[in-house]
Amino acid sequence: MKIAKKSVLLMFNLATLTLLGQISITNSDMPVSGDTIRYSTANAVNIGAKWMKKGGGQTWDFSKITPVSAGLYEYQSALKTKYAFYFFGQTGLLTADTLGGGPLTFTNVYTFYSNSKSVYKAEGIGYTTSGIPLAANYKDEDEIYSFPLEYNDSDVTSFDFEFSIPGQNAFSFKQSGKRTNVVDAWGSITTPFGTYKDVIRVRTFVDEVDTIVSVFGKTPIARKQLSFKWLSNKEHIPVLEIQGQIDNQGKFIPATIQYRDSFRGLSSGGGNGGNQPNFIADFKVDKIKGEVSIDTFKFTNLTKPFAATAQWEFNPNSGVQFVNGTSQTSLNPEVVFNQAGTYSVKLTSGGGPNSDDTTYNDLIFVGWGVGTETLANYNFRINPNPFKDRLIIDPLQGHITLGDINLLSVSGRKIKVDVEFINDNYVLSTENLTKGVYLLRIGNQTCRIIKH
Repeated sequence: MKIAKKSVLLMFNLATLTLLGQISITNSDMPVSGDTIRYSTANAVNIGAKWMKKGGGQTWDFSKITPVSAGLYEYQSALKTKYAFYFFGQTGLLTADTLGGGPLTFTNVYTFYSNSKSVYKAEGIGYTTSGIPLAANYKDEDEIYSFPLEYNDSDVTSFDFEFSIPGQNAFSFKQSGKRTNVVDAWGSITTPFGTYKDVIRVRTFVDEVDTIVSVFGKTPIARKQLSFKWLSNKEHIPVLEIQGQIDNQGKFIPATIQYRDSFRGLSSGGGNGGNQPNFIADFKVDKIKGEVSIDTFKFTNLTKPFAATAQWEFNPNSGVQFVNGTSQTSLNPEVVFNQAGTYSVKLTSGGGPNSDDTTYNDLIFVGWGVGTETLANYNFRINPNPFKDRLIIDPLQGHITLGDINLLSVSGRKIKVDVEFINDNYVLSTENLTKGVYLLRIGNQTCRIIKH
């Protein structure tokens, strides 16, 4: 739903506007069925802040950014997809080959857009489950752009979307919020793909709440996302887009850059008509044991190839306090636990059109007078921790025999693992272990270890 639009144009005639490079974006500059558009993605590191300057006559130079992945947008007429029955005249874009898992697995997920002289908007998604093509439409459609789009224009729109599977009421997903677009600058831009002399920049702030509804209740997740898009009359997607999030102090933290590009032979960046990237969410924490209300746990996002957004969840979620200016959506949050207990941690990371999640069950133990977990008082050294394919045990004092070494689940169940004695160290082959938290018991000493 369009809430408001305010256009304050500078008092120049059309000829002067053209000379100064102030263009007007219309519906003819949007993607159309049959478009096949390549793009690349880069990490938004060391780009400074000068590019954020507002106003006219700007010159932006992003020619030195290094792409890390590539993708291909293929826009199709709804009539050429499985979802022609649900969408008429819209243009579809494949956004995921597969989502979910188990009984809630969805394939061939498309987002469908409509384009008119006044607005370019998302109207719904098509998805297939159990071989049946289905669709979910917006209750309040998401207006991406309102036309014409010119320097100093601004508009605020709302959106409301609910996704549920027909015939079941155990799960649904709701998304609602507001989108604010402000055209805050114009000028020329250079990317690794080329130079565009006439572009406008759109600052887009999306303030939304995603709510997961299940038999266990409702779980609302607030998201505040900010992006800057450079638009040209010569391209049907942004010439360049910087995405990121806003921290608790209101500062914009850029995360990823996506830009129009040619074929570079890089790994897929997703959203490319079926070639999904090797996008893996992962994280580490600086300690796994600490004292109630005293110790600060510092989490580091290890998502590959990069993380643009993050959502952290703790189970139980009571007593969890984000500190030092971080929040549930910070890439690298810091947390103090104000209640004793054992906590599982889940990270959901997003990067461009991709997302992944990972969970470490019973990862952190918090107690009264516990103190930080270290290995300083053990008669052995382990390396590395967290580990991946192997774990090395170095006896520091005394003598360790093969029978002294036991690998356990957090519930105390023994786990069979191959152990070799190499160069005075014991080497555990752990490539067949699933990632998670384990207990390593050597003699009468036990410590927690993490498989990534």
